[in-house]
Amino acid sequence: MKKLLILTIILFSTLAQAKIYNGIAIVVNGEPITIAEIAAVEKQLGVSKKEAKDMLIENRLQKAAMRDIKVSDDEIDSRIELIAKQNNISLKKMQDTIKKQGQSWNNFRDQVKTTIQKQKFFRTKIAKTIQEPSDDELKIYYRNHLELFSMPSSVRVREYSSSSAGKIQAFLENPSNKSGIKHRDITFNGNDITPQLLTMISQTQIGQFTPAFSSGNAYITYKVLSKGKGRVKSFDSVKNSVIMAWKRDNQASAIKSYFKKLKSDARIEIIRR
Repeated sequence: MKKLLILTIILFSTLAQAKIYNGIAIVVNGEPITIAEIAAVEKQLGVSKKEAKDMLIENRLQKAAMRDIKVSDDEIDSRIELIAKQNNISLKKMQDTIKKQGQSWNNFRDQVKTTIQKQKFFRTKIAKTIQEPSDDELKIYYRNHLELFSMPSSVRVREYSSSSAGKIQAFLENPSNKSGIKHRDITFNGNDITPQLLTMISQTQIGQFTPAFSSGNAYITYKVLSKGKGRVKSFDSVKNSVIMAWKRDNQASAIKSYFKKLKSDARIEIIRR
């Protein structure tokens, strides 16, 4: 029995050393996180080592949670067609543009697939944890955020763009990280902007960023700098928008709570600090 115990200790020690030599720092439910990954996140996002580790642990937890979420080729094709239609370009033009940017069409399709998968993940795993607001809660939110429900005569924004969805996401998580990001200031007048984009910008507070989206040519987010005087819409006419805005504001805490629960239930092995 004593010999078996010693052998077990030796085997465990050897395994741990092998993991260190192979560059593995953390194992989350069997999924490794390498020392190189942690260093890359630290450098690229300008965060501390602890923050980088937490982000990568959450990444592995999300990856595991999304494993059973399927996305068909038809769904990917439909989303790509929608992106092309929203940007008034043909599918062939989109393919040519992506190729000129040095990105393969298959890689672009994979990015679209991941986006759809994440949206499905949110709807099926997290959205249902957000309780439906009462009319009274919505009216209070509406009164406290009237600027979100007015249609401004003009808006001034700073456009940030990149050919990489990952770089835009990294920028949104840490706006000081502008690696691979282009920017320019734009003023939109009411007639110069699509209704969808105008709604998105209207529902973004001054000084904040819109959600990132694909234009077909690049991935874009806008920082709202100022808004011209607009007309506030009645609560009844924008109730659906109020609901969406209220839920968006509650998403962050819902996501945080969800991953906190996943993390508490996960098997996390720290190989190297």
